[in-house]
Amino acid sequence: MMNITISSPQTLEQVPGTVSVTILLIDDSPDNLMILGDILERIGYQIVCAEDGESGLEQAKRVQPDLIFMDVKMPGLDGFQVCEQLRAQKGFQRTPIILMSTQSDSTNSELALRAGASEFWPKPISPGKILNKLPGFLRNGLE
Repeated sequence: MMNITISSPQTLEQVPGTVSVTILLIDDSPDNLMILGDILERIGYQIVCAEDGESGLEQAKRVQPDLIFMDVKMPGLDGFQVCEQLRAQKGFQRTPIILMSTQSDSTNSELALRAGASEFWPKPISPGKILNKLPGFLRNGLE
């Protein structure tokens, strides 16, 4: 089941300065990785993917991404646990981390922020939200 919507391709425009930005996507759904990755690549970001929390931690350490999108519900380490582990490491204290879930209740949002997430985004995520909000996260994280 796909949880991320995509609108018409003409709404996605290349954003200047995005080519040197690497975004790590961590989600156990290959469909979600493909759809969100496609949206972000069309905007101009470099994408690295991981299909579970453990490999997400490894990829984060390896590539030092500028921003991380992570699903909450995954087998093994969930998004809350991965976020907490990343925040405990010196190199990830300021990295923007956006936790996502189809379960958009206030409890998930509160848990995400307590785990150290920059924000919690309910799925589906619109390309418009990505275009409008990501530049601000990246500016703050890269300062």
